[in-house]
Amino acid sequence: MPVGSLFAAPLTTETPSSVPYAADAATLRALIPFNDARDTALYQQHVLTLSNPFFEGRGPGTRGNRLAAEYLEHQFKTLGLKPVFVETEGGPANSYMQTFTAGTEAVAGTAEFALVSGESRTTLVPNADFTVLGFSSDANLTVAPMVFVGYALEDAGTDESPYTSFAENDDLTGKIAVLLRFEPMTDEGKSLWRDGRSGWTGAAGLGGKIRNTLARGAAGVIVINPPGTQDPRVEKLESTAASASWMRRQDVPIVLLSPEAGDRLVRAADAQGRSLLDLRRLADTQTEPNLIPLSNASLALNVALERRPRVTWNVAGLLPGRGDLAEQVIIVGAHFDHVGYGYTGGSRSNELGVIHPGADDNASGTTGMILAADLLSRAYAQLPSDISARSILFIGFSAEEMGLIGSRYFVRNNPFSATAVYAMLNLDMIGRLRDRKLEIAGTGTAKGLRDLVVPLFEEAGFEVNAQPGGRGPSDHASFYAADIPVLHLFTGLHDEYHTPRDTADLINHEGGVDITHGLSEFTIRLATRPEPLEFTSTDRGGARRGRGDRAAGDEAQDDQPRTPMGNVRIRFGISPGTYAEDETGVLVGEVFPNTSAADAGIIAGDRLTKWNGEAIPDVAGWMEFLAKHAPGDVVQVTLMREGQELTLPVTLRARERRDQ
Repeated sequence: MPVGSLFAAPLTTETPSSVPYAADAATLRALIPFNDARDTALYQQHVLTLSNPFFEGRGPGTRGNRLAAEYLEHQFKTLGLKPVFVETEGGPANSYMQTFTAGTEAVAGTAEFALVSGESRTTLVPNADFTVLGFSSDANLTVAPMVFVGYALEDAGTDESPYTSFAENDDLTGKIAVLLRFEPMTDEGKSLWRDGRSGWTGAAGLGGKIRNTLARGAAGVIVINPPGTQDPRVEKLESTAASASWMRRQDVPIVLLSPEAGDRLVRAADAQGRSLLDLRRLADTQTEPNLIPLSNASLALNVALERRPRVTWNVAGLLPGRGDLAEQVIIVGAHFDHVGYGYTGGSRSNELGVIHPGADDNASGTTGMILAADLLSRAYAQLPSDISARSILFIGFSAEEMGLIGSRYFVRNNPFSATAVYAMLNLDMIGRLRDRKLEIAGTGTAKGLRDLVVPLFEEAGFEVNAQPGGRGPSDHASFYAADIPVLHLFTGLHDEYHTPRDTADLINHEGGVDITHGLSEFTIRLATRPEPLEFTSTDRGGARRGRGDRAAGDEAQDDQPRTPMGNVRIRFGISPGTYAEDETGVLVGEVFPNTSAADAGIIAGDRLTKWNGEAIPDVAGWMEFLAKHAPGDVVQVTLMREGQELTLPVTLRARERRDQ
């Protein structure tokens, strides 16, 4: 039997009398137009579209994010769903989009760059020859001397071949430092310090280079993409907006040049007329500091940055209910944003400037939401007139990767009454179903909820890992924080998570359809169920206020969802193997090189159980420990490894978005 057809098959047993519905399960299932071939084709089409590079990884602030929002709007309009958002105060609900801001972005209002040599003046073209990096200051320099500082490194290299670009007394006061991106490399353009392997060491990060030059008084920095480098980033200029998150704003102007423009600068300014490649090779092989004055030309630089709100949108369409239940709303949601070029939300592999397609995270869940809207809108059109049904709001959230910003905004600006939301069902990463294993979180957030949902999926052959907790690093947590019952469907983490390799060819489309079929059937059962859902808190330490005690927009700090790495200043260096809340501690899924965890000897498969002797309850609780520390702190981490308890000292490193 093809995957997916289990939900299309007629039921052979009656719904248990202990789980009453307005109609029997077989009647409700028959209303949903399951069609494996059609649904799988649609599922594949939507995933391929949303993860296409044209959508730029759907990062907030990109054109691709806006296009993805328009794509969802088109789907909802086509299905005949109703808008719920009001564009003007006091006006009608006439918009499918809810506009909000997710931080700020930088744009270059003024960008003028010229080389001056005697009476000659060569002007470079912004966005073709150079860009102003988003952490630059404003400046208007008329005649500024330049000096080539190589890779601008200190105390780098290997024990056998130490490397530094500066002598102890080097002074850059009043000068523009011209430096190379990355680190010394081979003739093939790969790192000298990685034994011929691809990638770079931590020394290649741009932040350290810039700090080294500013510590010596540099009045500005020119970063050049080196010619001959085996890295795709040298072929393009990073945008001002995308680079704004690399580091905090600096006190000097900082620009990035293409290899071609950099070569023009060096040939015009070097007293010996050398090329950029010549100077790169000198920097690759130098054994002593060797700053080179670029005295044949000076720089005229005028830059001014504008910082403006980063605008993005939640997109929603309403399937109206009927009868006595119509005023209540079930929300079926999925975040459609991803991390774009690795800047908005974080590249797990630090591959900044490269499109992260986000096929599983979360084109897969967004597609499931769209397909569920298709199936349920058709089913509602066939509902018998004597069956009452709740309304269903299908919504795509944005800025989830930046900290659940879109879903939190929606909860605080809910177009419905504070108690109208019956439940929130979240689809996040449902595209990598393996061995029919499905995690469903939130099963303990309402009385009897587990017994409503788990048997339905188990009947279809899923091995369900039911997790009671309503918190977690996805949008359902925003609703749980508002005392709304939630469920989160999830097929697990994988090596491609938050990397450029999360692509559509790895998606299990049939599995995604099967999960969506189950979600659709569960939703219509829930929508026609006459009984209320009684919210229950799964937080350790006792229950919180009831739903009726919280006003719309209440932002009490203890009720905020725990965002993935909200206020954390350090990077521990692991990816949790699961976000389950029914097992204490944190299972280590992956350890990243050159991090606190790797230095301490933590390995994949370890389970972290104590932090300085205090028990780690779960991933969310562990993140609270992280938030209390500063770089340089040493903590004692207790873990279980193959049945043995170990305690390791861990020196915590700074969490920094680095351009490597």
